Amino acid sequence: MGQSLRRYLLLIPSSVFFFIVVPIVTLYSGRLIDETLILEINMWPNASAAMGALFLLLGGYFVLESIRVLLVTGGGIPLGDLIPSDQSEALVRDGVYSMTRNLMLFGYLLALSGGGLLTSSFSTAFISPLLYTALWTAWIKGREEPALERRFGDEYHRYKEETPFLVPRLFPRRR
Repeated sequence: MGQSLRRYLLLIPSSVFFFIVVPIVTLYSGRLIDETLILEINMWPNASAAMGALFLLLGGYFVLESIRVLLVTGGGIPLGDLIPSDQSEALVRDGVYSMTRNLMLFGYLLALSGGGLLTSSFSTAFISPLLYTALWTAWIKGREEPALERRFGDEYHRYKEETPFLVPRLFPRRR
């Protein structure tokens, strides 16, 4: 099996987990929490739905574009640190990755909040993203960043100093 095909096939289990299982569980548990604590978002249902759709679309774009760039420009798969042979071969710092070092996570959180707004779930829109941010930040800081520092050295240190961790810079720096 070719290396490219193998990389694409490795994306399937993680994609099913992150794009189907986690959102369904999050939406379901968010609704349960909302019902238990009597939380909801329905002061402006049309505005909430419009904002939710916008967040979902933007978040989805950021996630898909970050995956595409990692595959095409970096030559590796997302979460490649779990499978060392499929890590990115190059440090990706241009394009969408000049806005934030963790564009995939930012997009995922934005899409998750959008789903919560669309379903009028306060917990899914606001609480779940905070919990996911805490969990993923621990993973990134504890495992991913040290691995990138070992692999790319000073180049990654410069990138880390120049580029925000999570919240994108609206206007990327010019080099």
